Amino acid sequence: MARASRRAGLDDLLRKRVIFVAGKGGTGKTTVTAALALIGARRGLRVLAVEVDAKGDLPAALGHPPVGFRPVLVQRNLSVIALHADESFQEYLGIFFRVPRFTRLTPLAGVFDFVASGVPGPRDMLMVGKIAYEERRREADGRPTWDLIVVDSTASGHVLSQLTAARAMRKLVRGGMIGSQVDFVDAMVTDHRVTALCITALPEEMPVAEALDLHDQVVRRTDIGLGPCFLNRSLTPAASRQRRLLELLGTPAHTRAVAELVGDGVEGVVAGALLAERLAQQAQPHARRLTAGLSVPVIPIPLVATRPGLVTTRAVAGVLEAAA
Repeated sequence: MARASRRAGLDDLLRKRVIFVAGKGGTGKTTVTAALALIGARRGLRVLAVEVDAKGDLPAALGHPPVGFRPVLVQRNLSVIALHADESFQEYLGIFFRVPRFTRLTPLAGVFDFVASGVPGPRDMLMVGKIAYEERRREADGRPTWDLIVVDSTASGHVLSQLTAARAMRKLVRGGMIGSQVDFVDAMVTDHRVTALCITALPEEMPVAEALDLHDQVVRRTDIGLGPCFLNRSLTPAASRQRRLLELLGTPAHTRAVAELVGDGVEGVVAGALLAERLAQQAQPHARRLTAGLSVPVIPIPLVATRPGLVTTRAVAGVLEAAA
């Protein structure tokens, strides 16, 4: 993918107000979420990073201990919040029905909880509803509280049920207070000017298959707008001359000759380079299949050989900014 296309893809994405990042577990969606949030904050946007995936560790990816249901400032211009179903439910009752939090101890709480648990969709809708509420929030002077909201979504198998929950509930709820809330949540999710869903993948068979399946479901079954796909742990095969040099260095005679010049340890270096080349060659068919099967740009992210955390997030953010 040309650098100009990558630049357009990332810049267009950061003009949205809400970005959902989803993908198969282990494809780096938490790191991508954190990196996008960090880039937005560096550009002067007021950013809210939202952790929805209970298996994620978004605060740690931004160099901060776990957070709760209230936004916590973790970097300049960047706050983090963790959403959980029960807390989202209680928040919804407080905001839209003026039900105080102490009612969780009363029979009234059981009635609301029965409705939210027994009818398909409400709990998923409430998770996205909290995000829609944050997107709508304004300061006293009328400015949006957040310029950008980036969401570390649930794994690809569940994210669509969350994002389409409000529309599904429209069939059950018509008019009234709940109906108006359902409508505004669905309007945010399906407004391509406001919201985008980004998919993460790895250049391997199963992650690519799952990314393509999620993409096709979004295109065929929903009105959700798609942002670029992020292909993590990308390895670029060596050029023909570089590959020939690696092959020569891999022969015992040449390895011994180089060792005489630079000392011991050459074998390990050469073996590592040859392994990286083999992995890069194996990844190419999967990367090509992903690119051919998507209707959106694919932004490759090279393998970052650091431990997960803020260091890795900054490295990925740097790669994305350099590509843009």
